[in-house]
Amino acid sequence: MKTNIVCGLALFLLIVSACSRPPKVVQAPAKAAADATLRLAQTLESQYRFGDSRQTYQSALNQYRSFGDLRGSAYALAGLARAAYANNNEESYHRFREELEALIKHGDPEAAYVPLLLDLYIYNSNENYAKIKELANDSYDYDIHNRIQILTYAVQADTYLNPGFISSSAKDLERLSRRYRGTIRKDVYANPTVLSAALYALAYHSFVLKEYPEAEKLISEAEDLDSRYENFPALGYDYWLRANILENNRQRDEAKADYIRAQGIFTRFENTEMLLKTEAALKRLKGE
Repeated sequence: MKTNIVCGLALFLLIVSACSRPPKVVQAPAKAAADATLRLAQTLESQYRFGDSRQTYQSALNQYRSFGDLRGSAYALAGLARAAYANNNEESYHRFREELEALIKHGDPEAAYVPLLLDLYIYNSNENYAKIKELANDSYDYDIHNRIQILTYAVQADTYLNPGFISSSAKDLERLSRRYRGTIRKDVYANPTVLSAALYALAYHSFVLKEYPEAEKLISEAEDLDSRYENFPALGYDYWLRANILENNRQRDEAKADYIRAQGIFTRFENTEMLLKTEAALKRLKGE
């Protein structure tokens, strides 16, 4: 769990213990424990710790099933499917995907965005941007958290499919991102990585449009979030994109420093594809 969240919870516990009466229970302890397990699994996944995340998603699924929480079970099944996909376990991936589809169809149709986000994740991993563009449709039926994720995929797809043209989804993503900033500050359950991913997508879109000041502002905000909440694999991409922006602004020394930062992170998380891109950029800046 992130350091500042831990400090916040510790302070909260101190305040509660000072009260003369026990606090009113607004959520069953079992539900709170399952949610905490799910958040831990998501954190482990974001750190590329897929083995640990798989075990933790399974624990969350068992907890949710013990008291019949269908929505929580759906999130856990989607996480298990992603972990199986990351480990190239097609059989497990399809099994979890089928379980998820059956749960949504027969038990929780309003959670149709869960398998949709799983599909978008898979298509993005395969760089199938045309399919993403077909599926990534915003809906007022979804809450802001899920709408931002869907629109993030849509903006990324537009950027790759139509470089140099303004994404039809960019304005909506900008508007929802502004709203979500307030949620991050007020709600401990809000996910900062959702906002940082949206900011990265918007920054890359602005970079491709050669709107460098706007791109740098957005990526610096994403970098601040990823650094503060210890989303270190994403932080490598933040430094890499900012280095590209600085390089195009002819700020070679500053760009070199960010490329070196990105290089260290990509090395740590064995991100070979991005490491090769970063090393090529460094050689270019060094004139090699």
